[in-house]
Amino acid sequence: MKKVLLILMIIFLIFFLNMCIVHIPKDHYVLLAENTFISTEEKEKVYKTFNFERIYLTEDQSIEFYIFDNPKVNLELVRVEIFYENKMVGMVNINKKIDDLDNNGVDFLDETGRKIFTKICFLEKDFFRIMGKDYEIYNKNYPNGEFEIAIYLRNLKTNEILKVSRKCRIYFEKRGMNFLYQVCRKIFIKRLKKEKFLSEKCFKNPSFLFLF
Repeated sequence: MKKVLLILMIIFLIFFLNMCIVHIPKDHYVLLAENTFISTEEKEKVYKTFNFERIYLTEDQSIEFYIFDNPKVNLELVRVEIFYENKMVGMVNINKKIDDLDNNGVDFLDETGRKIFTKICFLEKDFFRIMGKDYEIYNKNYPNGEFEIAIYLRNLKTNEILKVSRKCRIYFEKRGMNFLYQVCRKIFIKRLKKEKFLSEKCFKNPSFLFLF
């Protein structure tokens, strides 16, 4: 009986430690974007014109372009601007055609059978350059963590500049051990769902939600 009790206690302890302690291997930012809201202008001039399924900002500071049927579009990714409290804190000049961006995983079919191609632009290093690599400085400069990111695209046929905006929250996660990780993550997910801040796609893969 004592052996059984000891085994159960060990199993419980392992389970408890697994739920409450997570090792974060490196300092990094976590970006949580409001990908669900799309302006009328964005729908008409970007989505319909260039056959986009969606443009996402991801938690690892990348821009993902989901394109129906054909990955070749007459668009150039010009630059990205980061705003905090309506003031621009940094800019990333890209000037690269969407066609020339990296492929992001395997192409897939949507629920109607249409093929979707994915392109991606990585910005993690640019975020560190703009916002810094120090946790204390980040907290001092950006206490509420609420940002807006503007993505500028150029129509290569008309030379018109198109703007795609996303509200987001950006958090700095320090390297080291995080305690009560799973508990805080569940609370955080419930809060974000209540605020309708993130798309359902994000909740299908909530591994990006960190303790902050």
